[in-house]
Amino acid sequence: MLNISFLGDISLNDDYIELYKKGINPFENVESLLSSSDFVVGNLECMAKGGKGENELKQPRLTTTVETLNYIKNINLKIACLAQNHVYDHLEEGFIKTTKFLSDNDIKYFGASLAKDKIELPIILEKNNVRIGLLNYVTHDTNPNLPPNAAVFVNYFELNKAISDIQSIKSNVDHVVLILHWGGRVEGGLYPDWDQPGIAHQLIDAGADLIIGHHTHTVQPFEIYNGKYIFYSLGNFCFADYNFEGKFHPMPRRRNISTVISVFFEKNNYKIDFDFFINQKTSFLKINYLPALEFRNTLFKMLFKSIYLWRIYFFYMRKILPFIIFIKREDLTVSKKASRIFNSLKKRLK
Repeated sequence: MLNISFLGDISLNDDYIELYKKGINPFENVESLLSSSDFVVGNLECMAKGGKGENELKQPRLTTTVETLNYIKNINLKIACLAQNHVYDHLEEGFIKTTKFLSDNDIKYFGASLAKDKIELPIILEKNNVRIGLLNYVTHDTNPNLPPNAAVFVNYFELNKAISDIQSIKSNVDHVVLILHWGGRVEGGLYPDWDQPGIAHQLIDAGADLIIGHHTHTVQPFEIYNGKYIFYSLGNFCFADYNFEGKFHPMPRRRNISTVISVFFEKNNYKIDFDFFINQKTSFLKINYLPALEFRNTLFKMLFKSIYLWRIYFFYMRKILPFIIFIKREDLTVSKKASRIFNSLKKRLK
C-alpha cells in the first residue's frame, strides 16, 4: 500500500510571514495527520519575493519569503505542484528562489520549469511495489498572464495533450493521478464550471484513475465516475488575507475551509479518507464537513442536468454573491461600504 495526502492551495502570504517571524506554528493541529503519509502533495500558490520586480500583467500578485517557506516542512510536503497562475508573480528570480528552496529540502516540484522541455514531465511515486504517476496542469482561464518573453514555462492544460500524456504513462504505473489548477470562471464558487464534468469524464475514460482540482479557493463537490473519484476543488489549505495595491482582501469563511484527501493506493484499487479543517490563521480546527459536502454533491447532480439552472447559479455567483460577501465584511464601517458602493455605481454610470 502507498498513502498519499493531497492538499489544496498553499499560500504562505502576508500574515504567515509575520507568524513565522514570531515563531508561531499554525500547522500544529494537522502535523500528525500529514506526517503519517508516505507523500504529501499540494499546490504551492505563492512564490518568494525576488529583487527584480514583479509580473505587472498579473493581478493580484501573492508574496512570501524564502524563510516563510520553511512552514511547508511542518506539513511534510514532498511534492509541490507549480502549474498554477501565480508561478511568475515575482519573475524568474522569485521562481528560482522558490525552487532552490524546494530542491535544498528534498521537495520535488513539477508543472513549471526554466526548461520548456521539462514542464510536461510526470512524477512517479513508488512504495511497496505500488507505482503512482502524477501529472500537473493549469488552465488558461485561471489567467497566469505570463508575458511572451517569460523565462519560466508552465504546463498549460489542453485536453488532447492530457489524454496523450495519460496514455503514455498508463502502462508504466498502477494509477494515474491528474492534478488540475482549473475553474477560473468560477473562482470563489461552490460548484465547478459547466464544462468541467465533461472534461473530467473524458480524462477518466482516457485512463486517469483520480482527479484532484484546485484554484477556486473553495471546497467544491466530488463525484465517483466509473469507479474513479473526481475532486473538482479541495479549497484553500492555507491562504491568508492579503493586501494588494492599497486594498485589503479578506478571506470569507468559505475560503478558509480546507479538505485533506488521504488516498490509500493498492495495485488495483484505492480508498479515500476525508479530513476537513477550518483555518483560523494561527491554528486549524477539525470540523465535520462531509455531510454538508455530500448535500452539495446532490445539488451538483441537479444543477448539471440543465444549462439554464447552471446559468442562474453562475449569474448569482458572479453578480450577487460578491455584493453579499462585501456587505458582510467586518473590517469596513457602514460609511466606508456605502462610499465604495456609491463610487462603483458612479463608475458604471460613466
